[in-house]
Amino acid sequence: MKDIKKLVAGLLVLSSMSACMGETKEKLKKAKEGVSNSATLVNQARKFEDDVEKLKNAEPLTATQLKEWLPEKIDGLNRTGFKTGQAGMYNVKSIEGTFKDDGGKKKLRVNVVDGAGPTGSIMAASYSVANNMEMEEEDENKHKKNIEVDGIKARQTYWKKTNKTMLSFTYNGRFLVTVNATGLDPEETWELVDRLNLDDLADMAD
Repeated sequence: MKDIKKLVAGLLVLSSMSACMGETKEKLKKAKEGVSNSATLVNQARKFEDDVEKLKNAEPLTATQLKEWLPEKIDGLNRTGFKTGQAGMYNVKSIEGTFKDDGGKKKLRVNVVDGAGPTGSIMAASYSVANNMEMEEEDENKHKKNIEVDGIKARQTYWKKTNKTMLSFTYNGRFLVTVNATGLDPEETWELVDRLNLDDLADMAD
């Protein structure tokens, strides 16, 4: 009987030690994660400052230059209108173009903001930081995630039932691009982005 009691007592001690070790390991794991997260935040803060510094003294493109860049047609979708200076309240240059196919089933709205200048540089850097973070969420209506396509890190949202896609990203570290597509899934929308000739826009800024 005494041997059984000793055995039970020993098992209880071992169990207690095991629990303590488990708690210690969990605390160490959380501490490591905390350090890792802190390091990530520091790196993001440094990148933010670097991005702002590069752009704050840059000269924004003019409305005329932005209009010259905006295409008349994108892969079967004809331009139906445009607007410039829609972000003028923030003292930044911007352009918005709307496109649709002949049947009106596929529509595209492209908005580009030039991140040059004191205010624009902060906006561009903020976009860049947000799109570099890992995130994904999904429910029965939509699927949202950060994604990288052809070197572009973007926030992608797809509304399943209505077949609508929205992309937002920073191009060439300077231009804030938002694309809203109707009747187009993410893959089709990215194909149209590829035909936007954003490299030409970047070349104009050099």
